[in-house]
Amino acid sequence: MDTVLHLVGLLLLLMACLGAFASLLLGLPGTFLIVGAALVYGWATGFAAVQWSTVGWLFLLAAVGEVCEFLAAARAVGARPSRRVMVCALVGAVAGGLIGAPFLFGAGALLGALAGAFAGAALAVVSEGGTLGAALSTGLAAMRGRLLGFVLKAAAAAAMLVVLAAAIW
Repeated sequence: MDTVLHLVGLLLLLMACLGAFASLLLGLPGTFLIVGAALVYGWATGFAAVQWSTVGWLFLLAAVGEVCEFLAAARAVGARPSRRVMVCALVGAVAGGLIGAPFLFGAGALLGALAGAFAGAALAVVSEGGTLGAALSTGLAAMRGRLLGFVLKAAAAAAMLVVLAAAIW
């Protein structure tokens, strides 16, 4: 009976971690959802396989992933962009992610966030009196930064899954 419960627990942990990883496409903090799943699994098993140190490392990796995502998105807009451009790129990414979420089974949130970052930054440059070329360049930089942020966060989440798997086996 204990073996069956252990396998069910592992299956639930696997499903939670895969769901958390997939939630990254929706712009949700999937890295912290992985930490939560590991914490629940550790608590349910008396912290036999997943110990507090593992949860601590997972939390550190989650924080690094979130910071990398934010910095990549904020710094890639271009050389010394105005505060308005950075804010508009961020607001555009959030709005685009929300608008795109219902499409492509949720994966549209990532595409919407990329398009929103582009549109927000480009419109901000135009509203400041910039040229169309400068707006396109800044919009593309914002979109690349948002994509780089997603890739870095997904890499951190993959590293978290490797750490968690190593702790269990």
